[in-house]
Amino acid sequence: MTPSPTRPAGLPGLVLAAAGCALLVAVPVLPDAVARVDRWALGVVGLALFVAGQSLRRGAGTFALLAALFLGGGAAQLYLTETPLFPTLRLRPQDARDWIAVAVILAEVAAALTVLARLGTGRLLAVAGRRLGWGRIAIFVALTTLFASPILNYVGRGAGTAYVAHLAAGGALAALHLVVLIAMAMVPSPVSGRYRLTPVAPAVFTLVVSLGLGAVAFQHLPHVEEEVAHLFQARTFAAGALWVPAPPEAAWPGLAYGLQDLSAGRWFAATLPGWPLVLAPFVALGVPWLLNPVLAGISVLLAYAIARRRLGRDQADLVALMMASSPWLLAAAASLMPHTLTLALLLFAWWLVQRAEGIDRAGRQLFLAGLSVGWIFLTRPLDGLVMGALTAFWVFAGPRGSPARAAVFAAGWVVTGALLLFHNLALTGNALRLALTDLLDRHWGAGANAFGFGPEIGQPGGRFGLDLWPGHGPTEAAVNTINMTASLQFELLGWSIGSLALLYAFFLWQGAKRTFDWVMLAVAATIVGVTAFYWFADSYYVGPRDWFLAAFPLLYLSARGYDAMRARFPGTEGDSNIGIDSILALSCLFGLLIFTPWRGVVKYHEYGDFHTTYRATLAQGAFGNAIVLVKAGTDAGAALMLNDPWLAPDRPIFLIDRGELDEAALKAAFPGREILRYDAGWRATDPRG
Repeated sequence: MTPSPTRPAGLPGLVLAAAGCALLVAVPVLPDAVARVDRWALGVVGLALFVAGQSLRRGAGTFALLAALFLGGGAAQLYLTETPLFPTLRLRPQDARDWIAVAVILAEVAAALTVLARLGTGRLLAVAGRRLGWGRIAIFVALTTLFASPILNYVGRGAGTAYVAHLAAGGALAALHLVVLIAMAMVPSPVSGRYRLTPVAPAVFTLVVSLGLGAVAFQHLPHVEEEVAHLFQARTFAAGALWVPAPPEAAWPGLAYGLQDLSAGRWFAATLPGWPLVLAPFVALGVPWLLNPVLAGISVLLAYAIARRRLGRDQADLVALMMASSPWLLAAAASLMPHTLTLALLLFAWWLVQRAEGIDRAGRQLFLAGLSVGWIFLTRPLDGLVMGALTAFWVFAGPRGSPARAAVFAAGWVVTGALLLFHNLALTGNALRLALTDLLDRHWGAGANAFGFGPEIGQPGGRFGLDLWPGHGPTEAAVNTINMTASLQFELLGWSIGSLALLYAFFLWQGAKRTFDWVMLAVAATIVGVTAFYWFADSYYVGPRDWFLAAFPLLYLSARGYDAMRARFPGTEGDSNIGIDSILALSCLFGLLIFTPWRGVVKYHEYGDFHTTYRATLAQGAFGNAIVLVKAGTDAGAALMLNDPWLAPDRPIFLIDRGELDEAALKAAFPGREILRYDAGWRATDPRG
């Protein structure tokens, strides 16, 4: 049967929407006694009420109920999810708040079953089997379940039974949310037609959201050792130096931190120079937090332009929408990591290559594209090599391709890429040896950070449960790849049905039918395959960031998967697809306004024990130019990040007190400076209160 539309419920809808708005406004001013995650949960309630109210006002009563429960049920699942290194679902509720979350999920189950029964479950199953095929449906469910939970949480401690239980629970919940979405697609929608926005809108939205996330969740702070090193390096570059003179040896034990190297009379960061060079002007202006959001907004515009040329405006709109609402991309843009820069550089290069396809003499565009990809090599060498080779092949074999064109592109790549060789030569004396390799070989052993398989590869003793076994081999590579795929399914779009749902749809119901489909498949597969040869599965901070350059190919292929779904489930008005477009918009809304704030609350806020106490006390002038000894603890980086590379006489010097500092030697090395022992009084807080 076809459901009949309901009458608009103006007053009830208006009341619900107003109540939702009031709750959303009240959440930020709630007292600190209310736990962060509970404030987030109240915000979810406000959003669900607002969406339901607006749907009621447009005569979509059943949609209103399902949408509210879809948002609430997905949020309840997140409420029951812990995020130490990797997300894990609490299968056993701990308190009354957890039981409320379970009740919301059960309400979602009841509503879904009721609506499906009214619509005719048998008929719906027949339609699904005819249009999708039960074999392919089974594969879709199996893939969603297989990557429903990270594997590293369990393999290292031999908890196979717990892993299977979490996979089953995650797969079942994803299936529940998907059933609710299907039910929503079968009832009258509150959306009466399509709405088109200029691509500037999602780009500006990306800029604004990532700025807000950076200010509120990340607090404009680094949160891992790499970011501290990048800031240090950017400060030296801003002053026109590759390194600074090593401070007096008395201070060395207190300055030993992360990827900063003190050797041969020099003090410098051993990270790659591409990102700090671009960051340096923003550091000089005091706004290092601004660069990544700007690059993210530019990336959305470039992705739209590339997708529009290959797919048309409708699909380009979808790619821009998914990029602008991707928690993965927004978190990277809110951080101080270099990955947003590499994505912007790659998309800029591809945009130029596309433009060159329509021009006989395109040397300028191709050379500039080469410069852009070469800067990726200067920032992340492996990414630069892989993207340089793939893009050069595109220039050679694509439209108007020729060896001469590829040579022009390669020349641009060499110009910027070669800067890394000069940087290496200045710091290590060997153009082919990275400063990072030099540092880690001294501390870990020769070849420990190498690329490939071998018994000596990896950090000695493992790394916080992230490096499972000594050395690196095919088994560990497979486990790491599974873990990163699970992370991608969680982080890419933040959808409760799984972020890779449309990618699975591409493989199962679309397939590569265009040349550019194959190109994007090749890029994504190459990135995943090459990364497997590195010993460290880097996905514990802002998702699987070693795969970050696959973001556009994955979203492009997801848009193609969505095409397949729209073709199989046309709307009641021919190919208008209003119903399926509504649930896509709701899924993106969930990722943007529910998943992303939740990630900010429970993961990124004070992640790595980086907090603002030292910074705020410094701004008050409490330290003067003293030598400030901070306790050796997990939050010491929050103090060391404030050090001036030149240890200026009018600024304090922060040192970690590990019991190795000689205070008499410090006084002799820094005459006239007071020595203070400072306890920030900060303690890590549980977002649950």
